[in-house]
Amino acid sequence: MKNNYVGYHHRTMLTTVLIFMSCTVFSQEYLDIRIAHEPKPVVIKGLPTIYYELLLTNFGKDSVVLKAIEVIEPVNWATIFLFNEEELTNRMSRTGVTGNDQNRMLPPGMAAVVYVELILPVSFNKQLVHQVEFESVVNEHITYHKIQGGNLTFTEQTQLVLGAPLRDGPWVAIYEPSWTRGHRRVVYTVDGQMRIPGRFAIDFIKVDHQGKYARDDDNLISNWFGYAADVLAVSDGVVVSARDDFNESNMLSEHPLYSSEQATGNYIAIDIGNGNFVFYEHLKPGSIKVKQGQKVEKGDVIGALGFTGQSTGPHLHFHVANRNSPLGAEGIPFVFEHFKVLGDYMDFTKFGKEKWEANSGQNVSNERPAPNTVVLFE
Repeated sequence: MKNNYVGYHHRTMLTTVLIFMSCTVFSQEYLDIRIAHEPKPVVIKGLPTIYYELLLTNFGKDSVVLKAIEVIEPVNWATIFLFNEEELTNRMSRTGVTGNDQNRMLPPGMAAVVYVELILPVSFNKQLVHQVEFESVVNEHITYHKIQGGNLTFTEQTQLVLGAPLRDGPWVAIYEPSWTRGHRRVVYTVDGQMRIPGRFAIDFIKVDHQGKYARDDDNLISNWFGYAADVLAVSDGVVVSARDDFNESNMLSEHPLYSSEQATGNYIAIDIGNGNFVFYEHLKPGSIKVKQGQKVEKGDVIGALGFTGQSTGPHLHFHVANRNSPLGAEGIPFVFEHFKVLGDYMDFTKFGKEKWEANSGQNVSNERPAPNTVVLFE
């Protein structure tokens, strides 16, 4: 009888300990995992790269805290990349939260966007799956979960190859996927659907060979080296939109604030076929040389670089999307036929103050300029 009591007591203690210990559960009761927009690879620095977004929504009754996301090639179950807690904090944005949000907790009903940029391995089998690790907390009891979802299957697709949007240079191809308020991470909801039109947008600013973007007083827009530069059609196509009703202030300090709906300033959109629309924004007033319905050929001068709309200085905003809508369309990848890489700004705080970090002047074909690269167009 004594032995039976000891055995029972031991089992009871063990059960109690297990109840209060953290456990790992392969759960299907909390997170919905979706790919916001099917990605297409693009070559950057000779490497196939993809940009996409994971949309995570907590449909459970308890709050969850995201711990890690593993991107897996399922054929060999090989890890392509592991986003740890620090990576997730830097990459995710919770819906409805503004400012510098560092919280990885999703209360019931909340969603988050995780921005992903990956270099694909050479032996890639054109499939990806995501394993999301998170914890739920109920009455101080922590449960660890793993969920697999967000499956991707890639089909063979040719890159969208474009001509130069500008002449000569040097031009700094300004973008950085990790910038919180960069084009890559600005989500618009139009016609009942979330989209990122600037997913692959590039802002081009011309500099001199010392890295300066303006001569003398940079408050005068006419002193900027790129101001009024010819803007070129990057492909044959048909003009589907052309807006030229924005005025332009002569000084940066006098530039008014504009809403998102007015962000483009004067702009042109060209349908280049196969569901691809090229956007040129912030154009100089009175410079637009085309009208809606007009056919253009690659290399035609269509306008001039300006300082209209939501802009901090004269530059050309350039992107390609899948609809004729500046905000209500998905940004899609593209490459340029030819350009020469002069170097880059690894530390972007030096932009406009110091010369870029130079390289040997590599000629590049059928690639996308890397972030903050300094290029010459033919």
